Formats: sequence, structure tokens, C-alpha cells
Amino acid sequence: MAAAVAAAHGAGFGMVCLSDHPFPGSGLRFGEATKRVGAVFKADPALRGGWLLALRGGMGPSSVPDSEADSLEAGLEAALARLGAPRTDLFLLEQPDRLAHPRKTAAALARLVQRGLASAVGVANHPSSAIRALAAYLEVPLAAIELSFSALDIDSLLDGTLDLAMELGATVLAAAPLSEGQIGDRPGLAASVTARATIRALDAVAGQQGVGRAAVAAAFVASHAARPVPLFGTQEPAELRAAPDLFRVRLEQADWYRILHAAQGGH
Repeated sequence: MAAAVAAAHGAGFGMVCLSDHPFPGSGLRFGEATKRVGAVFKADPALRGGWLLALRGGMGPSSVPDSEADSLEAGLEAALARLGAPRTDLFLLEQPDRLAHPRKTAAALARLVQRGLASAVGVANHPSSAIRALAAYLEVPLAAIELSFSALDIDSLLDGTLDLAMELGATVLAAAPLSEGQIGDRPGLAASVTARATIRALDAVAGQQGVGRAAVAAAFVASHAARPVPLFGTQEPAELRAAPDLFRVRLEQADWYRILHAAQGGH
């Protein structure tokens, strides 16, 4: 963990985004990720500065969405204590709570800002309909929308979520821009015909510009009109150090649409 945080910080990443809720297959317990990163920050305080801190919340150890104001506050306060931080720059509601009226959820999120626990709020893994309903009641701006977006996961491009983010003026945080490694630089992970076709389209650009496939895949995401910010999930220091290569990529319009065509099943 320390090596990954140091590599990301050294590479100039603008944000670290954490969740208490462990990802499937990670082997971590609830709250362990924030605790580990908090220990890294304590050992080397210089690693805490220079980037934004984003925390996902709204799901307890039972994995049940809970957007009650008291639950959100208690969960965020506990996460901040593990990190040794007084507040988070951005709080992301991790899942929609289908049993809560958006007016109530909006009030709970606004309270986090009013109490100074979060400087801004956003959502993750929300369909566009839930985002629109929540935004209608929020007394503070919806600062960010985290969604899955990659050359192999273009649902948000087609279902209106990216368009809604632009309408609301929210920053888009694009999770899994390399489709969990399927279109990164690691060999042998592309399992489908569509993935292999997409890789060929990415490799054509990578070969022309002298960068890795991962850089082109990330540039595909970042080139959308919503200007998504790629969120890299890898903890491999070498991959984190190589991620800024995406800024070296000059993705022509024809190249971008060629990659999209492959992702839609064209060969």
C-alpha cells in the first residue's frame, strides 16, 4: 500500500479515492483500506498533501445502502478518524438508497458539508434517473459523478449519464478506465472477441505514438466531451508511474471513433 501511494503521489495524481467497503476479491475487511492509507499518511505526512481526498460512503459492513443522515455522518467520521484527516474534499454516496426519498438523501448530504466533514458531495454507481432526482433537491452543488467508463464499458456513453453530468456541471470520475486490466498493458486478459478488436484499435494508436496501450485507453476516456477524470484502481507502482503517459496521447477524432466502433462490436 505504501509503495502504491508513493508512486501515485510521485506521478502527480490529482486525487486519491478510498472506500471503507472492500471490493470483491480484495481480501480486505471493512475499513481496512482507509486504515492502511491513514498509516501511510502518518508515516510520511508529505504524501497527504498535493492531491484531493475523496471518500465513498453510505454502505456499512453489511453492504446495505443507508443514506440516513446519522449513518452517513457516523460512517464518514469513522473513516476520517482512520485516515487521521479532519475532513474530506469530496464525499461520494456509494450506492443509491432505494428506500430513501431523494429529498431526504439530499438533506443528509448537505448536512455533511454544513458540518464541515466534506467540502463537496457527489454520487457513485447511480443511474441517471436517480442522479437527476437527487440533484433536484440538493441545496449544495452535485460536484462529482463517479461511473464506470472505458473502451469496453460504454454504457454511460449510451444511457445518458455522461450527458447528464455535463448538464449538471458535475465532474465525471471514470472508474475502471482499463476495464480492470482487460485493455491495459498486461498480457492475456482480453477474453472476448470485442475486447480483442478493441485492443487492436488501441494498439494501432499506441504504436503510432510510442506509448503503451493503457495510455491510449485512458486517453479515450479523458477525450470525451465531459472530460472525465480516469480513476485507476491498480496498486502496481510501475503502472501508476506510467499512467500520466495518457497526456502524451493525441487522439484524433477518427481514432476515437475507430476505438468506439470496435467497442460496439465492429471489427
